[in-house]
Amino acid sequence: MHNALTFFGQMAVNFRKTGAIAPSGKHLARTMARYVGTLSPGQVIVELGPGTGVFTRELVRRYPANPVIAIEFNPVFVKRLRLTLPNATIVEGCASRLGEHLDVLGIDHQNVAAVVSGLPLLALPKDLSQRIFAAVATVLPPGTRFIQFTYSARAWRRFNPEGFRPQPSRKVWFNFPPAVVLPFTRVA
Repeated sequence: MHNALTFFGQMAVNFRKTGAIAPSGKHLARTMARYVGTLSPGQVIVELGPGTGVFTRELVRRYPANPVIAIEFNPVFVKRLRLTLPNATIVEGCASRLGEHLDVLGIDHQNVAAVVSGLPLLALPKDLSQRIFAAVATVLPPGTRFIQFTYSARAWRRFNPEGFRPQPSRKVWFNFPPAVVLPFTRVA
């Protein structure tokens, strides 16, 4: 309940940066985590925009042998995540500086296995979304995945992230509102 209250409070303060009308549900979190795939122990999972941490909790649960690094811009969410998710590394900062954040943590970019995003990329300024995709492209080795969700798969048709090949999407009906998981594979 406290996570929902935190989310709604932050949504009221700045909807454009929060980008959702409700926190993501466990069915969406499970689907997002499933798309990460099979990992070797020690490979790193990066999450962008964890918000209240529903995806983070599922990633930590599903991949106990893999470090989870979550990059969150909102200091209220950061504080809450650090208190409730001691098994994840929570970084306060902008996703467009992903490479720098990983460098500070001493994470080899070749060890990044997947990037999971809860960011409202369609609601962010276009140049910021492009910088975020460029940052993801610099840390993801070819053949690895970038997993995004959206409430509007149609609006994503105008998005053509350079260096990524879209994979078949999946609708998650048991989420409010229903969401679509969009997996992309990093290409050389």
